Amino acid sequence: MKNGKGNEHPERYAVGWAIVVTLASLIYAIVRYNIFGNVPLEYIPLYVSSKGISVASVALIGMSLILGPLARFWPRVFATKFYLRKYFGLLGFGLAALHSLISLMIFSPAYYPRFFEEGGKLTAAGELSMMFGVIALFIFSIVAITSLPSVEKTMGRKRWLDVQRAGYMAFALVGLHVFAMGYKGWTQMAAWPGGLPPITLLAFVIVAFVILMRLLAIVFPRRTT
Repeated sequence: MKNGKGNEHPERYAVGWAIVVTLASLIYAIVRYNIFGNVPLEYIPLYVSSKGISVASVALIGMSLILGPLARFWPRVFATKFYLRKYFGLLGFGLAALHSLISLMIFSPAYYPRFFEEGGKLTAAGELSMMFGVIALFIFSIVAITSLPSVEKTMGRKRWLDVQRAGYMAFALVGLHVFAMGYKGWTQMAAWPGGLPPITLLAFVIVAFVILMRLLAIVFPRRTT
């Protein structure tokens, strides 16, 4: 099937982008936390990789969600890319699920001491971060399920669009998730390993930009030229 401007294999194109984004995110995480930071190399398989996977998932989901607003302002450039939204969204959701699984495996005071009190209970920031993350993943799960052709056919167009638009709400919750998790370190630039911003800050900036573009697309009329 041919989509967009002569792309006969849209899934391969999207997977290619996903690989590039994921590799770049993993390299960034390793450079920041292992090379410039004090995290031992043996923590790369799960702890550090999970950080890279998390920002890669945010980037891919953001790429999926921002295509609509971009097409509102530059239809000639981005309207032909609509077919990529589904692929970017599902790939991003898959990485988000993987990040969640890894986080559950290692979520303990040994790995994340600042999220736990001395008695082993979660701090307020820890509970808020987990709550936002769980709700966001739940909403994304529903959005992903309704993206399946068999499910999409059984839903009316309006209902289907309403569910898909809920992805923006879930994305905003992702922003709250990373904000609660890392905001205290965002202003301590002198402590950034290698001068590189924290993963949580990068993710928050992506979320904020996508949400801003969505709001602008709602406020301003569609361009016709």
